[in-house]
Amino acid sequence: MLARVDHALNKLYRYCGYAAAVFMVIIGVLVFLSIITRYFSIYVPGLTEYSGYSMAAASFLALAYTFNANGHIRVEILISRFNPKFRRIAEFWCLGVATWISVYFAWYMSKLMYISWKFEERSEGADATLIWKPQALVVIGAVILCIAVVHNLIKCIMTKDYEPR
Repeated sequence: MLARVDHALNKLYRYCGYAAAVFMVIIGVLVFLSIITRYFSIYVPGLTEYSGYSMAAASFLALAYTFNANGHIRVEILISRFNPKFRRIAEFWCLGVATWISVYFAWYMSKLMYISWKFEERSEGADATLIWKPQALVVIGAVILCIAVVHNLIKCIMTKDYEPR
């Protein structure tokens, strides 16, 4: 059963990476449209804001995928010098701290989105977008990062010879 959960979570992280790539393409399209519309003196409200929202979505949706693919800066240089027993303790400690930070971060971003939703906060741009909508993608990315860190912490606890992916 744990192998199926591990496989499903890895698939979730991969799909988040795909979604982040889609938002990167959207950023490119929006920037290109912005350049073209300025060249032809056409005003399209919200192009800059939506490219910013897409950047936030791409950044946060990519966090879990990047963490799972060992793309984040880690303390591997220090930990690799430890003997296996202390290395396992150091991995556990680092993942424990990262779990605490990611849980707090996901909670805080969720709270921020909830407040924006409750007060119907709108963007300051001409499009006046309800700001909780782009924040929702940030929250999804932060929560999935939290899941990825907890997933690795559980693997570290349950696996005798844990190696980060």
